[in-house]
Amino acid sequence: MTAERKPFPAGPLMALHVSGAAGTYVVGKWAASGFPDPLALTLARAIPASALCLALTGTVIPAPRFSLRDWAEVALLGMLLVPMNQSLFLAGLKDTLPSHPALIYALTPAGVLLLSSLLARRMPPAAWAGGVTLALAGVALVLEPWRTDAGSAAIRYGDLLIVAGLLVWIVYTVWAGSLARRHDPRTVTAWTLVLGTAALVPFAWKPLAAVRFADVTPKAWIGVAWLAAVTSTLMMLLWNGMLRRLAPVQVAVCANAQPVATALLAAALASLGWLPGDQRLGPVFWTGAAMVLCGVWITQRRAAAKNPSAPGPAARETVTSTALSAVPPAAPSAPASAPEAAADGPPSPSRP
Repeated sequence: MTAERKPFPAGPLMALHVSGAAGTYVVGKWAASGFPDPLALTLARAIPASALCLALTGTVIPAPRFSLRDWAEVALLGMLLVPMNQSLFLAGLKDTLPSHPALIYALTPAGVLLLSSLLARRMPPAAWAGGVTLALAGVALVLEPWRTDAGSAAIRYGDLLIVAGLLVWIVYTVWAGSLARRHDPRTVTAWTLVLGTAALVPFAWKPLAAVRFADVTPKAWIGVAWLAAVTSTLMMLLWNGMLRRLAPVQVAVCANAQPVATALLAAALASLGWLPGDQRLGPVFWTGAAMVLCGVWITQRRAAAKNPSAPGPAARETVTSTALSAVPPAAPSAPASAPEAAADGPPSPSRP
């Protein structure tokens, strides 16, 4: 008589992942504001994150079995992930509000869809094009281009850096797809982080060495620890476990809840005085957020309809790029290959 298999605790783990993602943007703001140089912060975050990944390799993270060509590809992906994507993300987070990058990164599945379609030389369906347009309009609304005060200009500058990081993340996501199909995504994610950190050292060691560590606030150090241990390690492992067991619809709900959770967490901490200034969570933000999430939902709809309930490897391939949507750089693993993403449906997530 075989023992009954315990049900997978989808709800609590989805809530845990959403909370971790919201914390990445909000607690990460503490680190971005507390470090004088974004490059120094990127390296300060990447070194312990890489050390954790190396410590877990061979146990919860499978050991790499890359060919020489694969190692070269991992190294190039690492340059995209750490010196470019993570540096832009943290530089932008320094000037903008936590809710904005959470919303901007929700565009990931739409961006992956467009790039995948371009690489596969396929025209995306009109409904998807409409969803992308709606989502971009929502982001434009949140940027509030009509405001000309110095504070708004600084926030927009940070948002533009976040958008630049998003574009790098989309390229990384699509490029990493084929490699993640040949190797375990946890291994691909861990080693792109490790080699990306090594690539950043020549550019960032001087700014990091120049930091007066005694002047860095405790909140900033909490942010560094969160980014290294939770975002880059725990969330990556949790995400991979969820992808293996959850249905695409559940994953989409988990991903799309992150901008809302981030905004609510930012509002709560601001009310306690733990985040400075006005978080600008008024009607304009919520209208733009609704437009973005509706647009992303439109791009996800066909893939979810194709496989609404079946978990496991098939679901994992379907959702790989979409879940990435709200996950900040360096948390989840890599998605399905670009041609398949374009052919089979909107991309799903896998990684901010």
